[in-house]
Amino acid sequence: MAGKKHSGAWPYDKLFKNNDRDIAERSEPVLDSVIETIQGLVASSLNIAPDRIEILPLPGDASDRRFFRARIPGGETRVVMKLGSDLPCPKDPDKLPYINILNHLTLCKAAVPSLYLYDPDRGILILEDLGEMTLKDHIRRFGLPASIALYRKAIQELLTLQIIGTRKACGHCMAFHLAFDVEKLMWELDFFLKHTVEGHLGRDITPPNRMEIRKTFENLCSTIAEEPRYFTHRDYHSRNLMVRDGKIGIVDFQDARLGPLQYDLCSLLRDSYVVLPEELVDELIAAYIAERDRMEGTQTDAGRFRRIFDLTSVQRNLKAAGTFGFMSGTKGKNQYLKYLPGTFAYVSRNLRKYPELEALRSALGRILPEIL
Repeated sequence: MAGKKHSGAWPYDKLFKNNDRDIAERSEPVLDSVIETIQGLVASSLNIAPDRIEILPLPGDASDRRFFRARIPGGETRVVMKLGSDLPCPKDPDKLPYINILNHLTLCKAAVPSLYLYDPDRGILILEDLGEMTLKDHIRRFGLPASIALYRKAIQELLTLQIIGTRKACGHCMAFHLAFDVEKLMWELDFFLKHTVEGHLGRDITPPNRMEIRKTFENLCSTIAEEPRYFTHRDYHSRNLMVRDGKIGIVDFQDARLGPLQYDLCSLLRDSYVVLPEELVDELIAAYIAERDRMEGTQTDAGRFRRIFDLTSVQRNLKAAGTFGFMSGTKGKNQYLKYLPGTFAYVSRNLRKYPELEALRSALGRILPEIL
């Protein structure tokens, strides 16, 4: 099957996340061309004939990037990332955010893929293959009890990013020039109002109500932004953690910036894609704090840490809901909408938990009764 084209042979309804067979068929000539280009690049990097390389399209993510798996004689594989046409491809690889952040995390010995080749002219990266199974896939296939050990490993890998990644801070790494400040956190919440509340749900927000909501948002964001800042993956959840040979691999880190310790922990434990039992969340937070204290020689106030975790979860979950509305309304990818109810449930639970959030709960509840 070496060098085989995809025409009529592969299940587009499984390969493309929007399950749109018509779009897949219309894009077939373009896909053929991309596959041939990738075949040539992989073959050249390995000094073998292109027809010995098999290229398989993979499901993408929420970006405009495309992914492929290259199968090499002898059983080896590579993952190939094709950057979207809207993304700049600088000649200097270290000016590409993905490679810039990858270089820093490699220095920190984080569980990220190796980079084998970058072709700026074609916008293609050839990377180490971290496997076909995400943490979410593992839970779906083997069940949550069989996946708890992987969550513990994910927490250890997260602390490597946060603690070691921050210790090795350098001006050369792009992540250290960006932060979850009030402006950025507010931008994400305004994005949620625009694309999910007004866009997807079609709710009207009167000027007085918007002013009230934004005031309560600003209070929330100010509290989060005041926390000490660490290296932050920004999207550390079950779909961006790969499982292979019982180990965790990390992908989709190109948007890293500085933020509170709790931000990535919220992404993992208040994940829109996998809802964990509360007792397990409590147990994993305790494990995180214990390991963080061991690594840094600190004595964390567990109650205060949990409060910031919950407040950060409100912002993070609303941000995720905004992404789901945007992906549906702007990108036509409606498969994310099924995660809105669970995401709103997270927000609702935390808004009820803290009296200081009652004003936010009241203001937001007028346009979003789902959270009440």
